Amino acid sequence: MTVPSQRLLIAVVGSASNSLPERQKELALEVGQQVIDTGCRLICGGMGGVMMYAAQGAHRSAYYCPGDVIGVLPSYQKTEANPFIDIALPTGLGVARNAVLMAACDAVIALDGGSGTLSEIALAWQMQKPIACIGDHGWHQRLNSLTLDQRRDDTISVLDSLADLQQFLLQLYDGESTSYQGIQLSGAGRKPAESLRALEHYLQQSFSEQTFSEQGWDRRHTFELLGQGSEGAVFACGPTIFKVFYRSDFTMLLFTHLSQISQRLHSAGVDDYSPVPCFDVHKGEYLVVSYPRFESVSYLGGEQPCMVNFLRAMHRAGVCLSNVKADNFRTDANGNLVFIDIGRDLMPFSDVMFLSMCKRAFLTVHFSQHPAFKTMCSYTNDHEGFMPVTDHDGNDLSAEQVMNLFGGFYQEVRRGCE
Repeated sequence: MTVPSQRLLIAVVGSASNSLPERQKELALEVGQQVIDTGCRLICGGMGGVMMYAAQGAHRSAYYCPGDVIGVLPSYQKTEANPFIDIALPTGLGVARNAVLMAACDAVIALDGGSGTLSEIALAWQMQKPIACIGDHGWHQRLNSLTLDQRRDDTISVLDSLADLQQFLLQLYDGESTSYQGIQLSGAGRKPAESLRALEHYLQQSFSEQTFSEQGWDRRHTFELLGQGSEGAVFACGPTIFKVFYRSDFTMLLFTHLSQISQRLHSAGVDDYSPVPCFDVHKGEYLVVSYPRFESVSYLGGEQPCMVNFLRAMHRAGVCLSNVKADNFRTDANGNLVFIDIGRDLMPFSDVMFLSMCKRAFLTVHFSQHPAFKTMCSYTNDHEGFMPVTDHDGNDLSAEQVMNLFGGFYQEVRRGCE
């Protein structure tokens, strides 16, 4: 077997009972061994029942190495881990440790269990982690090929055999593994044509008469779809841009969040240049933001002076971004960068968030078209520094050299913020 260079962490969850039927014990042993046989590492809750037998099975694999079995414990005591855990991580969080376990893993295999296992499955679903059930007990039958809600288009996989499990694990290496970016909003995964028609109809009913009377628009103006993303769809109608958000469990929180950001931008009082369009927030059947349409062209990266100017303007406005990439910017008629993806990525200012934003902005300027751009951004999310990289000219840059380049970039930004 060839072990992949980046080994995935597979969570095995199920009943913590120490009185499992023999068939369940054997299945947990086989699943644990299969996880290691496929080149992955095993992570679990570190206690008894399915967790212990899966960990024991991992040790049976001919490919097992010390450190392959990780336990995320509910208590503060490492000594409470079952004897097959190589690395015990005490959290002291009780049942809340389930969230830590699901955030840490790359995929979840559920054998059986009760409400605790169900909570882990639900968290994994919200965190966009692949989920599979195997066995004849617990949630296997009740979650058969089920889509839990509108966050995702896929279903919970049902595995009928260990061969199916092996195929499930191997397929994980074919997909792009992403770090945890936060719980996804309900509806973020689904963008059917019916939703687009509903969104456009809502805009026509809610905004057409008002905008016609206030701005004297020609009634021939229609709502033109400009794009569609994970949060909603963007339309243009005459001189105004509208972003309509999909309905979700978090609409009220998003309304409050965006209202605060809108107030900050309007209060900044920047007449010549606003780094984010000064948008208005409308709450009704759908959450909508609107702002004046402006002439612009695509931004593909580079243009360091423009990015530095953008970051200084964000500092003055008291707003940060949690996700910086070229696709979310436009260059206006004056050559200024404007962030247009209005949504959850906009955050109130903090020193930590500003530094993180500057790091990603630096990467966007210098490496936006680099094939490893996403990997570089993910690395900076989890580390204080940068990963080594080969630049566009074929020069190998060490992590220290990249950090030195960023240091000069950041100093230039800060000079305009004081």
